[in-house]
Amino acid sequence: MQETFISTILDSLASKGFDLKTIQYIVPSRRVGLFLNKEIARRHDAPILGPIALSIEDYIQQLSGLNILSDLDILPFFYQAYCHVEPEDHRDSFDAFIGWAPTILKDFNEVDRYLVDPQQFFGYLGNFKALDTDRHWSLDANPTQMVTQYLDFWKKLYRYYESLRDVLQQNQVAYQGMAYRFAFAKAKSSSTSNHTDNPIVFLGLNALNTAESEIIQKLLEQDQAMIYWDTDHYFLENKFHEAGKFIRSHQTNWTYYKNRELEIIGSRYRDSKSIEIISATGNLGMVQAARKYLSQLESSELLDTAVILADEQLLLPLLSALPDNVDAFNVTMGLSLDQLPISSFFTDLFKLHKEATEGIFYYKNLTSLLESSFANLVAPTQSVKALQKIREYNLIQVQQSDFEKEEYPFIHKILVELEHPKQILDLTNDILVELKKVLTKTENSRLELEQLLGMVEVIDELKDLVRNNSGINDLRTYLYLLQQLLPLKKLDFIGEPVQGLQIMGLLETRALDYKNILMLSVNEGTLPAGKSFGSYIPHEMKRAFDLPTYTEKDSVYAYHFYRLLHRCENATFINNAESDTLGGGEKSRFLLQLERDENTHHQITHTNYFHKVNAINKELLEIIKKPIYFERLKEIASKGFSPSALTSYVRNPIDFFSSKILRISDLEDVEEDIALNTMGSIIHEALDKLYQPYQNQILVLEDFKKIESQIKTELDLAYKGCYNSTSNPLGKNKIIYEVSHHYIKKMIALDKTTVEKSSEFIIKSVEQDLSTTIELPEIGLVKLHGKVDRVDMIDGTLRIIDYKTGSVSKGNVGIEEDGYEVMIQDYEKSKAFQVLMYAYLYAKNHPVDTLQAGIISFKNFGDGFIPFGIKNGRSYQPQEIDQDILDQFEKQLIALIKELFDPATPLTEKEV
Repeated sequence: MQETFISTILDSLASKGFDLKTIQYIVPSRRVGLFLNKEIARRHDAPILGPIALSIEDYIQQLSGLNILSDLDILPFFYQAYCHVEPEDHRDSFDAFIGWAPTILKDFNEVDRYLVDPQQFFGYLGNFKALDTDRHWSLDANPTQMVTQYLDFWKKLYRYYESLRDVLQQNQVAYQGMAYRFAFAKAKSSSTSNHTDNPIVFLGLNALNTAESEIIQKLLEQDQAMIYWDTDHYFLENKFHEAGKFIRSHQTNWTYYKNRELEIIGSRYRDSKSIEIISATGNLGMVQAARKYLSQLESSELLDTAVILADEQLLLPLLSALPDNVDAFNVTMGLSLDQLPISSFFTDLFKLHKEATEGIFYYKNLTSLLESSFANLVAPTQSVKALQKIREYNLIQVQQSDFEKEEYPFIHKILVELEHPKQILDLTNDILVELKKVLTKTENSRLELEQLLGMVEVIDELKDLVRNNSGINDLRTYLYLLQQLLPLKKLDFIGEPVQGLQIMGLLETRALDYKNILMLSVNEGTLPAGKSFGSYIPHEMKRAFDLPTYTEKDSVYAYHFYRLLHRCENATFINNAESDTLGGGEKSRFLLQLERDENTHHQITHTNYFHKVNAINKELLEIIKKPIYFERLKEIASKGFSPSALTSYVRNPIDFFSSKILRISDLEDVEEDIALNTMGSIIHEALDKLYQPYQNQILVLEDFKKIESQIKTELDLAYKGCYNSTSNPLGKNKIIYEVSHHYIKKMIALDKTTVEKSSEFIIKSVEQDLSTTIELPEIGLVKLHGKVDRVDMIDGTLRIIDYKTGSVSKGNVGIEEDGYEVMIQDYEKSKAFQVLMYAYLYAKNHPVDTLQAGIISFKNFGDGFIPFGIKNGRSYQPQEIDQDILDQFEKQLIALIKELFDPATPLTEKEV
C-alpha cells in the first residue's frame, strides 16, 4: 500500500502509545477528516466510533463561541451598524451600500485574522487616503464637498468596524475574521493544565494567519497539542523555494521550535517520478487530452488517481468527456448553481423586471428568458410563438397586453407590472411550483429536479434576507443578492467520497496523496492566479502591517502544487497553449521551475496534444426535383413570380428552394438598430406618402414647399409604423433616422432640380402593383408581378424608377450588347434584370412605344437617375426600352421559368 501523509502521522501517533480514536484532529478541510477516519477504521477489525476531526475553520468557530456567517448574511447586519454611525440624511441606501460594503468586509476580515490593531490601522488608512488625495488632486484650503465626503468615509472606517462588531456580538454571530479574533482572545485568557492524555493534533496546515498561529503556539507550549507539517526537506532547506516559505517561517519564528525539530518531514520529493507536460490548444484540447490519459489507465490505477482542476470552470466539460473505463468517480468540489441553466433562467427573470419601466419590458431580457431550456419545459409552445411574434412585429419594447392571457398564460404572468419589489419573490415561487409539476412528470429529469431544489433553497435564503432587513427594497438589490447566493449553493454529485477517480479543486488536495496526478489548466494567471484587486487597502499598508499580498498568495499556490509531488509516482500536467485566450499560452512558472531543476531525478517528457477536427470537404448540394417541388412551384406561379424571387434563383437555386419551395426563411433578429433594408422600407413609405397627393398632375416648384414641410411628419409615421413603436429613435437609430431624413430631402431636392430644368414633370404613380400572365407549353399559365417604386414622366419620356439605399453604378444596371442571356446566369446583373422586368410589366399593362427603366441610388445622388443601358468597353449608352428590348428580355425570362420547371435540370448549389 502506498505511503501517505495521513498514514505516516497515524503510525507515529500509534508508536507513541496514543489511542487514535480519542485524539481530536484539526485538519485543513472536512474532506481530510473523511480520509483520516477511513484510515483509522482500516486499522481496526471491528466497526468503531470515529474520532473528532474538525477543519481549522470549524475549530476556530467552536473556540470562539460564535456562529460564522457568510459575507452575504453579514451585509444586513453591516448596514444596520452603518446606520448607527451615519445620520439619516448622510447615509447611503442599501442598494448603494452593497456597492462598496463587501470589499470593506473583506478588509475587516484580513485585519482581524491577522490581529492588526484596528484603531491604529484604520487611522493610518485614513491618513494614507488623505495624502494620496492631496498628491493627485492638489487640495487647496477649501476642498470640494465630494472630496470632503470621500475623506470623511475613510476616517469613519474604524467607527463602522466597531459598530459592526457590537451588532454581531449582540446576535452571537460573526464574520470569519471576527470569530478568529475572539477565538484568539479566549485562547489567550484561558488557563490550562500542562499535559493531557488526549492532545489535539494539528496536521497538514501551511499558511497560517496570525490568529491561527498564536492559538496553535499557545496550545503547543502548554503541551496540549502536537503539530505535523506536510512538507519535504528539499523545500525547507532551500530558503528561496516558495513551497517552503510558510513552514520555514514557522520554524524560525515560533519559540516552540527553539529547542525542537519539525517532526516527520519527508524526503520523497527528489525521488524519480514520471512527469509529463502536455501542451493542448484551448479548453476543449485540454479536456480531450485528459480523456486520452484516463482512457489508458486500468481500473486499479483509477482508484489511486486524482484529477485536479486549477480552473474549476472545466468541471462540466471534463465530466462530459470522461472515457468509458471510468465507471466510478467522485467530484469533491460540487457544482455551483450559477453554472447551471436554471440560474440563467431566474437571473433573466429578475433582470427583466429590474430594467422594466412602468410595465414596459426590454425585448432582449424576455427573449433570453424564453430561449432557456426551463422556459421550454414550462411553456414550450408559448415560448416559440412569443419569440416568433417579437421578431415578426419587431417588438423592441413589450408589455403584458402584447400577450393575451388565454393564448400566453405563462408569458402574461411573467410580464406583470410589479407594484413592489417583493412581488418578484411571489412570481418566482409560482414559477418554481409550475416547474416542479412539469419535472415530476418528465422522464430523465433528475438533474433538472436537483437544480430546481437548489433554486428553491436559494430563493428561501433570499426571502430570509429580505424579511430580516427593511433596507432591501429595490430590484437591483434583489438581483445582486440572487447573483451572490447562486455561487454559494453547490449541487453535490453522487459518489463515494473515498472511492473511485477523484476529481477536485487544488485546495481540496491538502494533506491527501495519490499515486497518479493529472492537473489541468497549469497556466500562468491560473496557477498561480497572480495579482487580484479585491481590497481597499493599499499594497504599502499591507506590507507595513504584515497582511498578505499577492506574493504570499502565490506562495500558497506553490505549496499546494509541489506538495502533490511529494509522494506521487506519476504526474501529468496539461497547460493551455492557445495564446489568444485569457490564461492561455503561457505555461505556469511552476512547470518551468520543474523543467530547470537539476537537483531532482524526475523524468520529464513533453507532448503537444492537438485535438483533431476533421476538415469537412463541402460538396455543392444538388437537389433532384420531386413532385412536391412542382406542386409548390405551380402554387407560386399562380400567385406570381416577383423580380426578387427570380433573381434569388439566379443567385443560388438552393436558397430559392429553401425560401420559396420549403418556405424556410432565416429567423430575422429584432432590429434594435435600423437595418439597411428596414431603412429602405421607411424611406420608401415616407416618399410614397409625400407624393401620393400629387399623382397624375404636373408638379411645379410651389408644390415642393408643402412637400418639404411634411417630410418629418411622414418620416416619423413611417418609422413608428415599421417598429410598432410610439417612442422616438435613440442612439444609433437616431443617427440612421437622420440619415433617412437626409436622403428624403436629397431625393426631393433632385426632383426639384428636375422641375426647374424640364418643361413638364408628372408623377404618374407611386408604389404601383403591376402584374401580367404568360402561357407556356407544358407549364400552363404563369403569373408575374412586381411593385414599382415610382413611375414618372419628364417632357414626354416615361421613367420606371426603382429606389435603392445601397450604392449602385452604371455597370450594375447595364449589360453587354447581346448579353441578355447573362442576366439569368450571373447575379451581378440582377439589377438590370429587375428594372427590365418592371418595364416589361408596365408595358404589358400600359401600351407604350418606349420608356426608360432604372435606379436612383440614395448613396450616390450625384449620378441621378441611372437608366438601363448597353456597355461597350468603358462606354455606357442609356437605352430607350422599346419592343425589341422587351422581346429579348421576355425570351430570357421564359428560358428562366422553363429551367425552373424542367425536371431534367436539378437545383445545383452555387458558391456565394
